[in-house]
Amino acid sequence: MFPVRARGALPDIFAHRNAAAESSLLAFFLRKAAELPAGQKLDSAEKRFGNLQGEARVRAEEAFARSLAEGKNFASAESVNALFEKTPAQLKELSDPMIDFAGEVADLAAQIGTSQRAFNANIARWRPLLVQGMSEMHASKSYPDANRTLRFTYGDVRGYIPHDAAIYQPFTNLSGVIEKDTGREPFDVPPKLKEIYRAHDFGPYATPDGQNVPVNFLSTTDIIGGNSGSPIMNGRGEQVGIIFDGNYEGLGNDFFYNDAKGRAISVDIRYVLFIADKFGGAGYLLKELDIKNAPAALRRAA
Repeated sequence: MFPVRARGALPDIFAHRNAAAESSLLAFFLRKAAELPAGQKLDSAEKRFGNLQGEARVRAEEAFARSLAEGKNFASAESVNALFEKTPAQLKELSDPMIDFAGEVADLAAQIGTSQRAFNANIARWRPLLVQGMSEMHASKSYPDANRTLRFTYGDVRGYIPHDAAIYQPFTNLSGVIEKDTGREPFDVPPKLKEIYRAHDFGPYATPDGQNVPVNFLSTTDIIGGNSGSPIMNGRGEQVGIIFDGNYEGLGNDFFYNDAKGRAISVDIRYVLFIADKFGGAGYLLKELDIKNAPAALRRAA
């Protein structure tokens, strides 16, 4: 099933492909592999570049990385699709360094996977005893991560001060999105959104003064990996946002909770509705929902 899905995704992948970024990323990882200490080197990389030193190796790695973008076997969706038709023996006959390298790395990944599963199976037997010992040593229970369980947490909307002379307000607005526009990813604001902003066509989703649209907000809500997409509600049980990230200073919340700097980041539900209605032209979908206090134009027919 995987080859079928992969082949089906090729046209979209190549439509959005950034070959230069791919080459740069591969060159970066090859450089990191070269910097590994003895005994941890990547055999497939050392076989190709291990006899080179200094700038000579760097240039060789960069040239190899460029072949990912420039090689004929990876130039188009059609050429990559043709590779799926070949047997392992036929792929080897191509003598394509990138294909050979990928095969070697895949074999290594399979070996690592086997070792990792064995390690996990062994460590899983001892982890409960370790947690119990840590709890007794510190005379307290470990911070719960609630993995594989439903989780309900709470907090309030609040900004924070990450360091001296920096103050992060709890809300961001559409005006800030426009200010950050550079015309390049990730700050490439669509023309239509800029037109809506200039016209102040915010509809019922605007801030109280009618001059902006709320985009994101910070809260002290304690989240963890896997909470993305969860609803965030107010004290009346009304959905006011959707969790999608946490701040840098809150990365330690896998182990502890920092009320002063740990923050959850949510997209404001008003921005979700604004994008669906004003930008996406999908107001008809909102009419199918029972949105409390929705304007007359978006109310569901009785």
